[in-house]
Amino acid sequence: MPSCGASLARGLKKLGSPIFSQTRDIQQRRQKGLHPISELSRFHLLVCCFFCSVCVSLTYAFDLFTTEFRRQFKLTSSDLTIISTVGLVCCYFTIPYTFIFQEFGPFSIFWLCAVVTAIGGVGLTGIFSGHITGNTATITVFYAFLNMASGLIDTSYVTTIAEVFPRNRGPIIGLVKVMTGLGSSVFAAMSSTFFEGSIDGFIYFIMALVMVVCIWASFVIVLPPYIMNSWRSQGKTEEQIAALKATVTYYERKFVPIPRLIVGYVVVLVLFVFLTVEASVLAYVTSVSKNVKIAIGVMTVVLTCAIFLMLLPLRILGGVNERDPGAERLEEPEEAVRTKDVYEEGCLAHPDDVGQEMCTSNEGGDEVSAPLRTATDGMDTSSHREGGINKSARQDPRYEGTVKDYLLNVDVWLIMLLFICYGCMGVIVLFNSSTVSIALTGQERSAKMSALYTAFLGVGSSIGRVGFGLFEAYVQHQDPDNRKVLVTMALPVSPAMAFFAGIFFLFLPGDSILLPLILVYMEEGIFAGINALIFPCLFESNHTFLYSLSFFVQMCCIISFNLGMFGRIIDREQRKLNIPMDLECNVKSCVRTPIIVSTVLAFVGFFVALAIHLRYAAFVKRTRERLRALGTTNSEPTAGAVPVEGAKQRAAADASVNS
Repeated sequence: MPSCGASLARGLKKLGSPIFSQTRDIQQRRQKGLHPISELSRFHLLVCCFFCSVCVSLTYAFDLFTTEFRRQFKLTSSDLTIISTVGLVCCYFTIPYTFIFQEFGPFSIFWLCAVVTAIGGVGLTGIFSGHITGNTATITVFYAFLNMASGLIDTSYVTTIAEVFPRNRGPIIGLVKVMTGLGSSVFAAMSSTFFEGSIDGFIYFIMALVMVVCIWASFVIVLPPYIMNSWRSQGKTEEQIAALKATVTYYERKFVPIPRLIVGYVVVLVLFVFLTVEASVLAYVTSVSKNVKIAIGVMTVVLTCAIFLMLLPLRILGGVNERDPGAERLEEPEEAVRTKDVYEEGCLAHPDDVGQEMCTSNEGGDEVSAPLRTATDGMDTSSHREGGINKSARQDPRYEGTVKDYLLNVDVWLIMLLFICYGCMGVIVLFNSSTVSIALTGQERSAKMSALYTAFLGVGSSIGRVGFGLFEAYVQHQDPDNRKVLVTMALPVSPAMAFFAGIFFLFLPGDSILLPLILVYMEEGIFAGINALIFPCLFESNHTFLYSLSFFVQMCCIISFNLGMFGRIIDREQRKLNIPMDLECNVKSCVRTPIIVSTVLAFVGFFVALAIHLRYAAFVKRTRERLRALGTTNSEPTAGAVPVEGAKQRAAADASVNS
């Protein structure tokens, strides 16, 4: 007898089928002669991810709270380090939730985010209003809830959007991830305009925004139909599952409408320029009236929401009611006289109900149908083709394997070591910029200067994210017969920037601190882009697990460098210099040792990045030579793809088994 859990799952799916039926949507679009992929739906998901990225930037806005924490609750630098460290640990420890994501998709994760956001937001406002005792422990607990939501949102939307847009992965992820940087600038603008002097109102605003976005995302951000998990498989026949998996071909060949993407980048560019200017004005102009501040806040909201222009159903933007490529082929004169085309000897090719080409042959007097292209099996194998080569693919060869294989793969751990090497500088500077600034300049930082630095964090980080995203797009769109640039060539850039930033911190005068800060912000932006894109670019499957593993490594970095090294050294130096613990250390020696350690690690990271690139370049060369030897010179398959003849034989074998 079926278990209670299975019965409950079937019941829930039946209730939600009028809303969440991807099988029905594909069939309806097929009946109308439309392309199985709706670009308006994909861009609706992209816009939602854009606002998810804004919510994720909450972790970078910690500096907006530090002044109020210290003033109202008399916290020390060590206390602030504990609060930020515990919060970031909760943000980056996402591996347990990966298994929920793999089994049920992002829906349940987004609702969990909404719940923990409500707990964290209500708790923090209760502390600032005096209803809850304010101390290091209570602030740490409730701030950790907000950070947990931030990390889970990031993992869920990045993994999903990489699967929904496999053909234009770099520019798409670059566009949405840019708001993880610019989002901190948006929060800084909100704090300095609408919520100036009202920390309670600002936290309520953050809580409401994150909850609304999470609920919206739970209905919009869904995995593409070709990815099957335990939840989706409930109540579906083998034919329905095969039909959904077969749509992988459409996703891997479908370009996004460039005009719509340009609209998104124009909005981000305008927002980028505006936030840079307004941050400088609010920081350095002393007589800004309340009305002007409100106007700046309104313009910030309007420009952020202008991203919805990407969803206008205008044909000039592309992606509106696109024709099904199979239907267009049948309308051609030479194809109109027949409904089936001879694909190979003994095999007739024709589209099925969802547009997948099927191979029909006679075996022993029985008609047997099998897909010409084999789709993916399982959760994280979005680009894996078991039997055939997608000649339109421009993906460089990738490392294949299961989770266990990847855990034993040297390249995976070299990437994690790279994240440790140049993550140290980012952890210290991003989450302790106020302490670093005061120690290097010898001057206390005002709330306006905190907002300025937070804004520049967003701007610099955004440049790095977009830059790496566009670089990945260039790599993917090279001539298939003349591919000379690999995505790993960009890996040494980030540690090199961290190294030079450390040198500037150590030797430039305190008044020039903004230059190395911007370098670190840009380096962290590149790192964020690498973290989001490197696993789909280099590895064939299990991207969610690898992304969460990188989060776990970053969590260890935060504990080691932020709490174990930075916090302890600051306390020791303050005691040595007889500086009261409730005051900031304004002597350069307080931060010299952490900066030296970070600079040395960044130097080592440069050579680790070179090692990753050289190993991957050798792997790509070996794979291409092997495929050329097998007669596939003109194709650019993924690693592990088999020759065309082998694909035909496998398709015939599969058809025999299915019969």
